[in-house]
Amino acid sequence: MPPDVSAVVVSHSSAREAIECIASLRAAWREEGIRGEIVLVDCGSGAAEARRLESAGSDLFLSLAENRGYAGGVNAGLARAGSFRILVCNADVVFRPGSVGPLLEEINDPSVGAAAPLAFWDAEDRLRLPPGWSPGFLSDLAQLSTGRSRHDVRFASFARETLRLWERGGSTSHLSGAVLAVRRDVFDRVGRFDTRFPFEFEETEWEDRVRASGLVLRFVPRARIRHLWGSSAAASSEAPARRARSRRLYWRRRYGRLGRAILERASGRFRPSPVPRIAEPRLPPHPGGWVAVSTNPSVLPFAGSPLDEGFALPEELAARLPPGPLYLRSFRATDGRPLETFIWQKEER
Repeated sequence: MPPDVSAVVVSHSSAREAIECIASLRAAWREEGIRGEIVLVDCGSGAAEARRLESAGSDLFLSLAENRGYAGGVNAGLARAGSFRILVCNADVVFRPGSVGPLLEEINDPSVGAAAPLAFWDAEDRLRLPPGWSPGFLSDLAQLSTGRSRHDVRFASFARETLRLWERGGSTSHLSGAVLAVRRDVFDRVGRFDTRFPFEFEETEWEDRVRASGLVLRFVPRARIRHLWGSSAAASSEAPARRARSRRLYWRRRYGRLGRAILERASGRFRPSPVPRIAEPRLPPHPGGWVAVSTNPSVLPFAGSPLDEGFALPEELAARLPPGPLYLRSFRATDGRPLETFIWQKEER
């Protein structure tokens, strides 16, 4: 009898996180009475890493000789998965109790192409990570502009939609790829991940195909995970160059040569607007307000938390962030209007 779900967990130099991910997934399945299998894929991390992962608790371990990227790892795992329902997972994910069932319920709807959970960044589950970033020429351009009234309008619109998804869930134009629940027939219909994207943008391009096929994407806040963003391969020295290659490829495919050239020129000329510096990454209480936290000067997209009791970036997150600026913006929950923006600089140690 095939399993209820197959989890494809992809790791690159992330053995510690992968072991924790698998343990949390097993625990979630036990609580929910789900019969699952885990296909663990390591993308060229080396012999020492592979030895650690052999005892990680997966049902099947695939050790790839080369780093095929997240897309290549997912595709390799899909080829060996036994269920018609698939969980595509980053290694740096911790599943909370009750996190899998709501995702499987959602993709039982044949109109749904993929479903994703609400992801928290911190151990206390206070700081929510963005549901996704809706691709589009104007929205991509908005990430490269600050300090203008039209940018405030775009920020407010994104903030309202983000709060709606965090609180109520529903259909959206893009999902974060940390965890995706997908039926196998969706992959049969639209194809698998494109391995020409070396780092990031692979799920963005794949979700474009899902929506173009007439299926919808659903955000499911009842399903909750922790995503240890910035703790593994995303923080490696190779990540920026690989991300830039993927971004250029995506811009070219989606917007053509001219569109990509405009965005690249805007990126090269981008100069952040000056904002007040703060000594510590914290904001005072503001009833009815939220804080947006982002490494992007446009503060788009952002992680967020209510400001009713104030906000202080957890030390665990500050320790994982690379040196550089972090932007904190307060905004009103009612309409998303930005109030104040500050910058905290993490220094080299």
